Amino acid sequence: MVNNQLVTRFNKLSNGSKLFFEKIAGYDTLRFILCKKAILVEGDSDELIVQKAYMSLNNSRIPIQDGIEVISVGTSFLRFLEIADELKIPTVVITDNDGDIKALERKYDNYIKTKKKDYVYISYEEKEFNGSLKIGKNDYNYNTLEPAIIRCNTLDKLNSILETDFKTEDELRVYMKRNKTECALKIFQTTQGIEFPAYILKALEELNNNE
Repeated sequence: MVNNQLVTRFNKLSNGSKLFFEKIAGYDTLRFILCKKAILVEGDSDELIVQKAYMSLNNSRIPIQDGIEVISVGTSFLRFLEIADELKIPTVVITDNDGDIKALERKYDNYIKTKKKDYVYISYEEKEFNGSLKIGKNDYNYNTLEPAIIRCNTLDKLNSILETDFKTEDELRVYMKRNKTECALKIFQTTQGIEFPAYILKALEELNNNE
């Protein structure tokens, strides 16, 4: 693996990560290794929202124009961070806290607080939210991207962007959960102003400051 004139080999990674990268398609791995900087997110909807947030801060430029790759890694953040460790790739992780900040901080213990690294920033909502909404028999998770977007925008604004006509935020929460990618695409394509969660904006600020 080569990046910024640093060289390493897969055998320097943990056994689990070596097996992981040997099995997956190599395109995203190559994008990560060769990029100037990286933003790691969980899924396609997260990627679209982060791209739009970046554009809002950078005169409509998309991240790749500045050598920044936005990569959806599923739940494999730590695998990619092992490569970041070896190659010192400036990397931000933008992730949900899923209502359990302590568990998240245990997961990223080697990258936060007293163990924080100059080239890695883990960004997440530092508050847990809850409410009474249920979808079927399951409690609604107020600690993911979609409810975070609802919290920082008005119902009227989101109805306008998503071309919906919901009367309550709970109706909108259910709709956005069931139509994640469609909603993210409409937000990405909108010409209307929209606010983004502070933890996403903070991650992008940290990445811009990491030269």
